[in-house]
Amino acid sequence: MEVKNLKGVSPVIATILMVMITVGLVAFSYTWFMSLGQTSQVKVGQQMTQMEKSQQTFDILTAYKCDHNNDNKEDVCFQIRASPINTLTIPVSNMSVYINDVPKNWKGMNGALGANCTNVNLTPGATCYGVVENYSCSIGDTIRIVIPWGAEKIRPITGCSS
Repeated sequence: MEVKNLKGVSPVIATILMVMITVGLVAFSYTWFMSLGQTSQVKVGQQMTQMEKSQQTFDILTAYKCDHNNDNKEDVCFQIRASPINTLTIPVSNMSVYINDVPKNWKGMNGALGANCTNVNLTPGATCYGVVENYSCSIGDTIRIVIPWGAEKIRPITGCSS
């Protein structure tokens, strides 16, 4: 059997090729892991913010039959207060109001009582007033208020006739 004299790659070129391949793989791995870490950081930050928002609470201090603008029509007036231990300001201008689980249009209540809920964000401990106009409540009616971040409260409406 005849052996052919085959030449291979010189050891110097082989070493240079291996170093270049290694450097390329390290650079690719570094870039990939760094982008993965940055994406994870952003997602964790978003989840932490959402979790903090979900922990903000409020109370319906009062909900009662009223005639807030003296037009001889029954309305339902309410007052809400942000919890004094909240860490964020709650946006209430786009909250949802339900009476007996039926969505109702509401507006802020002007007057000497306090802040109007349509143009405030509730800082911890702050209160505001709102009204559902032209609603004749009955005994047993309830009001449910849901803020944009998901917290909700239910309270019976007082002063209603049967």
